[in-house]
Amino acid sequence: MSEQRGGRGPDADTGEVQGTTRSAAGLSSAEAARRLKRYGPNEVPSEPRAPVWRRVLQQLRDPLILVLLVAAALTIATGDLSDAAVILLVITVNTVVGVVQEVRAEQAVMALSAMSAPAARVVRDGEERSIPVVEVVPGDLVLVAEGDIVPADGDVLAAALLLADESSLTGESVPVEKAPAPDASRGTVSAGTVIVRGRGRVVVTGTGADSALGRIASLMGAAPGLTPLQRRLARFGRVLAAVIVVLCALVLALGLVRGQPVELMIVAAISLAVAAVPESLPAVVTLALALGARRMAERHAIVRRLPAVESLGSVTVIATDKTGTLTEGRMAAERLWTPRGEAAVLGTGYEPEGQVVRDGETVTAGDAPDLAALLRAAMLCNDAALEPTSDRSEEWHALGDPTEAALLAAGARLGVDRATLDRELPRVEEIPFDSGRKRMTTVHRRAEGGLRVACKGAPESVLLPQVLADGPDVLARAATQAEVLARHGYRVLAVAAADHEEPPERPRT
Repeated sequence: MSEQRGGRGPDADTGEVQGTTRSAAGLSSAEAARRLKRYGPNEVPSEPRAPVWRRVLQQLRDPLILVLLVAAALTIATGDLSDAAVILLVITVNTVVGVVQEVRAEQAVMALSAMSAPAARVVRDGEERSIPVVEVVPGDLVLVAEGDIVPADGDVLAAALLLADESSLTGESVPVEKAPAPDASRGTVSAGTVIVRGRGRVVVTGTGADSALGRIASLMGAAPGLTPLQRRLARFGRVLAAVIVVLCALVLALGLVRGQPVELMIVAAISLAVAAVPESLPAVVTLALALGARRMAERHAIVRRLPAVESLGSVTVIATDKTGTLTEGRMAAERLWTPRGEAAVLGTGYEPEGQVVRDGETVTAGDAPDLAALLRAAMLCNDAALEPTSDRSEEWHALGDPTEAALLAAGARLGVDRATLDRELPRVEEIPFDSGRKRMTTVHRRAEGGLRVACKGAPESVLLPQVLADGPDVLARAATQAEVLARHGYRVLAVAAADHEEPPERPRT
């Protein structure tokens, strides 16, 4: 048995293309042009970038900075140019740090538009053609297949084994089955999601600002309110300015009452105002927030405005989804079980580097033939693939179902080579997973003759006497172990394999 942490099991649609294909000829070119003019291009709306001078003015509107500007003006009026230069330097450093942070954060946020597909396959005038994604309009008939990024929101008209990875929108690591259905979650696809298996036809219902990506972009563009730190600093700046004005006026009045020269008392009052202003406070606050933003950026968390760092520091409760995959959308095989015992899989992500540990010792495929047989079956009954993110990157990513990708990573950590396995046991037939059978079955040709049948799925659909030839005691132990692991929060999959000299009958559904 093999189990993963996560949500529900993999689903896929069964049979041939389902549903009716209304608007099978798609839109005409003239109608598409008319709708493009009416609804606008299919692109994520973005606010015009603020010029640098406007960003500088926004930084200078801070109450403490205004106090410093007044102090600099008064210092210049008294002829103390050295102090004025120090105050202006503090203002400049504070403004530059704030503007640079905002520009960098804006560049990172603009990367959201890269999630949309560069081109889309549509049916226009009864013919399939590829067009720029910005030209997709509501009512277009879009063709999607494995590996495609969905260009716009739409309703599924027809599907064959169609699965979509929606983790970028929902955080759910398991792909969602898509088919013509009244259920909104199953019968619709969203812009920016990825098709991980199958093919389908989708009629577009929302583009640009009306799509899922457009709604996310609009939320990100909302004007933020003041953070607790900004409110406190603004209140402090106002109080400080009022106190300084009152004290300066009092000193000026007392000096004049005592008969001091007017010019001398004016200079004394201005000097008192300059001395009372904490010139270093804005710089210290900005530096502390910038260091916090830098540390968050190293952990791939982008802060658009520096005061937001303090708001995050004030958070007392963080709510996440039940699977813990809110930000990654990845799965990992952690525990293995066979009638001979348990084992733990150690490693991160989908990288093949790692180890399998049993009874406190690292084991390989040669040391643990039962675990090797388990993972070989899981890798044979598998449609996913793993590959490095880039030629220079050590990080690997999944092509296909994350559950199946996690099984491939577990097999690699035990020392089972997927390419060698596929050459030795090429697939000759398969029955895809479906919500009715709750299991997937593949048939492979053995080099020495005969066939090997591999199967994986929900324990309640695999651990059955009519499916497996194991004795009742083995099936009972396996079912008990699956229940125990499920109670501990694991998502459990059962895996089985058998060799046949003659072609077996097609498994019952």
